[in-house]
Amino acid sequence: MRDYMTIAEAVELLHNYEIECSEKDVRQWITEGEIEATENGADYNIKEQAVLSFLVDLSYVGTAYEKGINDETKIVRLEEKVGALQKEIDKLRCEKLKLELKSGSFHFNG
Repeated sequence: MRDYMTIAEAVELLHNYEIECSEKDVRQWITEGEIEATENGADYNIKEQAVLSFLVDLSYVGTAYEKGINDETKIVRLEEKVGALQKEIDKLRCEKLKLELKSGSFHFNG
């Protein structure tokens, strides 16, 4: 196993994780500091872990854990997630009740 990969190899790794990108995209992400790399002539030396860390950061985009967002945005996103989860809980409780009624296993405790 090599210590470093090239831009072309980084693109291939990203494609394996279904990230559509080109060498130009990877170069831009390196320039912007999104992927850590060191220059090697016309190419870059990129650690596989740097690409995997970038993938983790991408997976958090749009969530409360997105890199670089402020606390207010985090709170809003967490509240939205809590609301969505509450709706899902309500839906599942309703579904459970319907199944219990249909199967005759519903018992009223009152």
